Amino acid sequence: MNSAYIPNTSLAARVKRRLTPYQAKQTLRVKTDQPIVSFTFDDCPKSVMQNALKPLEAEGWLSTVYMSMGRCGKTNHLGLHMSEADVKAAYESGHEIGDHTLSHLDGADVPIEVFEADIDNNQNVLAELGLPPSETFAYPFGEATPKLKKMMKRRFKGARGITSRIHKNNVDLNQIGSNRLYAGRDVKVLLETIKELKTSSGWLTIFTHDVRENPSRFGCTPEDMRTVIEAVKDVGASVMTMAEAINHLEAAHDA
Repeated sequence: MNSAYIPNTSLAARVKRRLTPYQAKQTLRVKTDQPIVSFTFDDCPKSVMQNALKPLEAEGWLSTVYMSMGRCGKTNHLGLHMSEADVKAAYESGHEIGDHTLSHLDGADVPIEVFEADIDNNQNVLAELGLPPSETFAYPFGEATPKLKKMMKRRFKGARGITSRIHKNNVDLNQIGSNRLYAGRDVKVLLETIKELKTSSGWLTIFTHDVRENPSRFGCTPEDMRTVIEAVKDVGASVMTMAEAINHLEAAHDA
């Protein structure tokens, strides 16, 4: 079983990560009377099908699944990944299929031409399954650069990162913040963040990977998922896919 890849941890890399959110921004005003929550799943492990997508569907909710199609049917530290048939089934159930590159590339570690070609290859696989072009993107490992952010503006409605926040006043569509749903302490932090939506509406996105009884350190348990679903119901949030939320906020901005 493959171990988890670790992005560059050098001082220079850490400084660049700190600066990137302030660069190449595409700012959209967040104006909403009702809180919005978007559930997202990365890579994407097969355990998500039964333990996350089904419970969301039971509430009448849909999510965004960020597929790295090169991992289909393979097993790694996140467990067995969805097959191509699973991806098509998720789409046919109404879930948004977003792009996550074909090979799950670290965008800060490869030339931008290689990264964009990998996006094209991922989209080609989805097209062969009869799926439309992805409307949104999620950076593998959360690794973004100013050049990548500029490319995202050209190619997608929005690109999601991994920085925890609620978007209350505005959002950078080239690097949308997101909140971990990882087993343990991160679940408690997320539940407190969701509670904030009761008194201050905004857009909150959530991400995780595997959803199973013994999750990786990048995933959560089925019970964690159910707990978060109940918390979102409690604050009366409107649950939307990433693309739906962006469309909604753009319409409110233009009104």
